[in-house]
Amino acid sequence: MAPLPTITTCPAELSAEFDHGVASGLYSTFFEECLGWFHRRMEDLSLKSTCLLEPALQHVDAVRYLFRTSIPTAGVFWAKSNEHSQRQCKACDEVCELLRWGEVQRRRENAYQGSSSSRVIHDSYLELDLCASVTGCDTCRIIRRAFLLEQITGNDAESLGHPDNQWPIHVILQMGSSGGSLLQLAIKSPEALHFSATIRLSNGPWPPPRDVIKGIPSLRSDLSELRRVIDDCHRNHECSSRYRWSRRNPTWLLKILTSDLVQLVEGPPTPVDYVVLSYSWGDPATMPAAEWARIKGAGTKTIDGQPVPERLNPFRIWDLPETMQDAIRISASLGLFYIWIDNVCIPKGTNWDTEASKMHEVYGNAAFTLLASSSGKATDRLLRDRLAWTHRNRVSQLRELWWLHNTQMPLDRVRFESPVSRRGWTLQEERLSPRIVYWAGQQWYWSCPECQVVEMGEPNCTSPTADEASRSYPQRFLELCRTGDEHQLHEEWLDIVEAYTLRDLVSPKDRFLAIAGLAVRFYNAKAGNGGTVITEDYLAGLWKDNFARHLAWAVATAVDSRHSLQHIAPSWSWASLPLQVRTKAKGPFTPSEHFRFIAVRHLGPARPTSFSATGLRESSTGDDDPSTDYVNRGRVIEERGRRVKAVEVRGRFRRFISEDAQQMLWDDIEWKRGAGGRPRFDFGAFPGQNVYARNRGDGRIVSKDAHSGEVVGQLDYLVRPSDHDAPQTRQTPYVPEGSEKEIVCLELGDSAMLLLVPSRKWGQPKAFRRVGVAVGYTGRKGFFYGCCTRNVVME
Repeated sequence: MAPLPTITTCPAELSAEFDHGVASGLYSTFFEECLGWFHRRMEDLSLKSTCLLEPALQHVDAVRYLFRTSIPTAGVFWAKSNEHSQRQCKACDEVCELLRWGEVQRRRENAYQGSSSSRVIHDSYLELDLCASVTGCDTCRIIRRAFLLEQITGNDAESLGHPDNQWPIHVILQMGSSGGSLLQLAIKSPEALHFSATIRLSNGPWPPPRDVIKGIPSLRSDLSELRRVIDDCHRNHECSSRYRWSRRNPTWLLKILTSDLVQLVEGPPTPVDYVVLSYSWGDPATMPAAEWARIKGAGTKTIDGQPVPERLNPFRIWDLPETMQDAIRISASLGLFYIWIDNVCIPKGTNWDTEASKMHEVYGNAAFTLLASSSGKATDRLLRDRLAWTHRNRVSQLRELWWLHNTQMPLDRVRFESPVSRRGWTLQEERLSPRIVYWAGQQWYWSCPECQVVEMGEPNCTSPTADEASRSYPQRFLELCRTGDEHQLHEEWLDIVEAYTLRDLVSPKDRFLAIAGLAVRFYNAKAGNGGTVITEDYLAGLWKDNFARHLAWAVATAVDSRHSLQHIAPSWSWASLPLQVRTKAKGPFTPSEHFRFIAVRHLGPARPTSFSATGLRESSTGDDDPSTDYVNRGRVIEERGRRVKAVEVRGRFRRFISEDAQQMLWDDIEWKRGAGGRPRFDFGAFPGQNVYARNRGDGRIVSKDAHSGEVVGQLDYLVRPSDHDAPQTRQTPYVPEGSEKEIVCLELGDSAMLLLVPSRKWGQPKAFRRVGVAVGYTGRKGFFYGCCTRNVVME
């Protein structure tokens, strides 16, 4: 064992350094560095016995004593043992005052529900951090860990200690009527809330504390525990037998040769266990050009269609960005020596259309997907010291009734709030993966259809069919594809739409490619039931068998038309919206008996393809039925579907606004209500009149006939200033001011309609383009009564 540093021989230097830190407003990091060294030595040497541990602890106590004696007379870092043998600093007396207040409320009213006033317990996070380190205050250690566990990425955790984030720490006691209580923590400036955290309070030490030695968490992730969880899934669960797509490996894989040496190899002919990395490349607009060039440059180049020799021969992992490097190390540490990384294993010049449509197979056949939740860009590290586990927390008891416990961050928060969740490509990577490791900054999460496990937590193993609607379930799409529940499968696709439209893409042209694997898997689920007649078809992100339902998507509020993607997708598809738009696609829906899908009327240009025994190949015809093999045909159906530009449908049809309707100001008819109330309208000042009004801020538009209820629609795009120089035939995705009476509507369901305007793009007067939707107009269900039914071409 290497000797520990003789830190007790230099008190003067330590005192001088610490005094300098206090004077400059920043505390010395020397003690944390010593403690970090100590933990790393423990991990390297696997110290397990108390006889080896005690001498090391004595050195740490010596450092703590030196810091304690160097602290100015403020006394905030002085700690004492309370009546429960808990280390407690003076700042924690503020917490006890809150608890005393809570006891008084409980005595007055047993089911009291409410919140206390706010108290400040520390002037900054750095002060809290130093208190937890120097005094060993048990409460401050729990509070410190609470803040760190709330940070999804490693960068977020480190930002707690940034000088710009040093603001007072506020605490509120929140009491529930059923007896449950929480400490709500916040680091906030007068202008903004910077960080928040929660501590659970109970009347007993639950869960029981772990063994003093075995319960010491490492500053690095517990990969031995993760390996046990993965092995248990492969041995005892049905995930592989239920969800593995085929026996094929990806076309190319990275083979891990040593700890720092890898090689690009062709996928072996027999199945191998490989890891798939799901990560965010990052936003090129927010990083230096050289950094983005390095990420892009990690891609595998080709010569004459084959990867360059530099990749086919062994090469150092240092040639790859840091997220990839650490993913390789994690895989090797878990005993898995193949990994698939998109930027490396899809060589440049490869047909991305074909590769994208095979993602259900790449992810479905993997041993697991490593989802880099802690990484905001490809140059971020996955392997770093986890600050939440710097100290060994003991169970903390204050006063007689209160025990403090850290809470686990729910998996849903990691899924929906991590940087990787904002990237378009990662949506299908998650939902096509039967087994996922979410790698967060402070701990890992495991999720498969039969079990969820959090590092340092207890497993939550529940059958996916038991109360699946109320639990976090990333594999729900795969489960519905397997069971073939057609109604729920369509609802799940609408959930995918809502999640996908919120996400960003580096290249908008990838709008359809980034969910191609999901579309193929959806089609195969519908076509794989043994039927001889398959009616389902993919139509620019929507599905024909439930087309009216899929057309009824709406934006939460109108968006800027300048970023519209109608050059990529038709107006009636959600894919035509700008990136990162909140949409509403789910909800009650009863289809109209008058609505019918007729046919696809226009396909955009593409390299025509057909199916052969070896896959997709060039062909002179692209619209023929390529195969009766539904498994492979799904890829062709998806490729054709993203080219659909115009469809013909049939349904009841009429004007949205009467010809003689008078335009009113929105503020003259809207009935103002409190926050969260449903919008109401007052037409009392306009009796017996046909009227309409438009909200230029959020895109709502209301139409009311004289003696009937109103219908409220939602336009997709905001009003833009008129372009007087543009020709009248110019196609614009928004309705110009004064053109509202051109809007017509097509019935989709019992209380759902499309809002359309005429389009001359295809040279025929019955072509229309979408400008919005009206859904849920319960006060005017007879809106289409007696209206004619006609065929309409939508583009």
